[in-house]
Amino acid sequence: MKKIITTLFAIAAFVTMYAQVPKGFNYQAVVRNAAGQLMVNRSVGVRISIIQSSETGTTVYQQESPVSTNANGLFTLIVGDNSNDFANIDWANGPYYIKSEVDLNGGRNYTLSTTQKILAVPYAHYANVARTADGLTGGIFLTLNGDTLSISGGNYVILPPSRRGTVEWDSVLHHPTRLSEFINDLNFRVSGDTLFINGDTYIILPSGSATSVEWDSVRHHPIYLSQFINDLNFHVSGDTLYMGDTYVLLADLITSIEWDSVRNHPTYLSQFINDLNFHVSGDTLYMGDTYVLLADLITTIEWDSVLNHPTNLSQFINDLGLNDVITVNNNAYNQIKNVYNPTDPLDAANKAYVDSALAAEVAALNARIDSLNNTYNTYIDSVNNRIYQLEHPRVKGALPGIFSVGANTKVNFSQGNLQYRPRIKTWRFAVNQYDVAGAANNNVYMQAYCSDWIDLFGYGTSGWDGGAGRYMPYETTTNNTEYTEDPNGNDLTEFYANADWGFYNPIINGGNQTALWRTLTSTEWTYLLNLRPNANQLKGMATVENTPGYVILPDDWTCPSGLTFVTSDTSYTANVYNAANWATMEAAGAVFLPAAGQRTSSSTSNVGTVGNYWSTSHVNGTTGYAFHIAPSANAMRNNVTYSTGCSVRLVHEY
Repeated sequence: MKKIITTLFAIAAFVTMYAQVPKGFNYQAVVRNAAGQLMVNRSVGVRISIIQSSETGTTVYQQESPVSTNANGLFTLIVGDNSNDFANIDWANGPYYIKSEVDLNGGRNYTLSTTQKILAVPYAHYANVARTADGLTGGIFLTLNGDTLSISGGNYVILPPSRRGTVEWDSVLHHPTRLSEFINDLNFRVSGDTLFINGDTYIILPSGSATSVEWDSVRHHPIYLSQFINDLNFHVSGDTLYMGDTYVLLADLITSIEWDSVRNHPTYLSQFINDLNFHVSGDTLYMGDTYVLLADLITTIEWDSVLNHPTNLSQFINDLGLNDVITVNNNAYNQIKNVYNPTDPLDAANKAYVDSALAAEVAALNARIDSLNNTYNTYIDSVNNRIYQLEHPRVKGALPGIFSVGANTKVNFSQGNLQYRPRIKTWRFAVNQYDVAGAANNNVYMQAYCSDWIDLFGYGTSGWDGGAGRYMPYETTTNNTEYTEDPNGNDLTEFYANADWGFYNPIINGGNQTALWRTLTSTEWTYLLNLRPNANQLKGMATVENTPGYVILPDDWTCPSGLTFVTSDTSYTANVYNAANWATMEAAGAVFLPAAGQRTSSSTSNVGTVGNYWSTSHVNGTTGYAFHIAPSANAMRNNVTYSTGCSVRLVHEY
């Protein structure tokens, strides 16, 4: 399947009114595909979110709208649209970001998104505050001059033009005027006639203006081959100098210069051979892809002119001492008689010398063979590891540790416990493994209007309406029979898999797609904790950043240098880590399950004392299996009632 990449260029228009402030502002965006083609006259689904503090901060407003693009690929909608939620945004408590998500098929499967910082808040939405603070009798004054939006008080914003891809080069703010300036601009790159800025933003360059400038006009261009070779990330192919995707035609100037004009060129063959990464083929000197024609000057020099050339055979053969074996005066007394079975003392000495030299050579060759074998095995291991990583990619939000939960099943755990915010109907993973909602779970009585992140859920409350009376994450009834789709109960698998919190729901910081994550079964929890190899050495209680809980270690665990881990199930103080130490443990694959407490109806208790983690396995129509965390009582339990608010920790199959 060919993946389509959509680029959104957004223009938000904020309008000031004095008599009555509108509850919204205009928002426009242009949709393009990966080839830069406009998505014209097309119905798309759009979700707009206003996010506070950072790109991954708190969502304070969200709306979904089906819209249609026009003949220029442009759609327009009103953000806020007189919504009370929008009117309650405190624009003075920024910064704020606007996130656009698109479903090209017009539905709600938002797989394409972009997030931008709102550089100028909608002043009209707190004009009264501005008037009180500044003593003004009117609102904020906006003026537009070219591509600059001026705001009273000396502030301004540069607006992107409606057709950014065809803007004139000279109208680009602070555009480089020379190639060397252009190359040094942070996060700028050229492909063909297109200049890309910060990812998907681009500008069409005037023909011939940057990619084919004259060599002499390039600032600080090298004038010697030796300078050129040393320039970082520069290389020559044929008659072309490349710097990344930017290039300059060199014609015959550099590649065919006279040998004597090359700065610091070697004058002897022995010097030349020792220069790093230089080699000669025929009459050509190569330095990587750069070359110089040597003619007959170097390769046919006289033997006597070679610096430190050997003057006798023994020196030439690498000085193995053969002059001690083959004597200069080979008379009858000194001649070699029988070195295979010597009886003559001189023959015996010669044989001993040769045997010693051969043994040393054999030992050196064997050592070299061993070294090559080690290098080969290391390389094969790295290739196999890379292949395995490509076959088992980690999704966003997954921790690095690999855990066996069955004889043939391995998983990665999510970065933190699952959390839900009822007011905006959004799921996420906790930012840190030791983060818990705690008392915020008490506010679940507000049901769909609760604006807190909660992390304790009844059994099967993924939000999937499969026939249960209570299926939303904020359910508080204590009637356990209402939490299942049939009176006999069921596992949250196969036909009922959508009742699994991770299977049915996109998770905003976990890939944002359905069916990427799931909950462990009771059998998998049991295998992980008790049956996998060395299971008893790979678990124990701990306190991380002042939060008590339980640590589970990956199959290939190696404790980082300077840290320790004690396998104890009796006390949360068996292992104590601060945030920095835990970051090191987490990078090595460790998983932490915080003791997040439990909820009955809308009352949360035992935070920091106990924890319960759901499985997808049921016992009967009113109870299910959960991993229970408490000092000296860590085990799978089969009597956890469906209405109990328990923690959920999801996994991704490796």
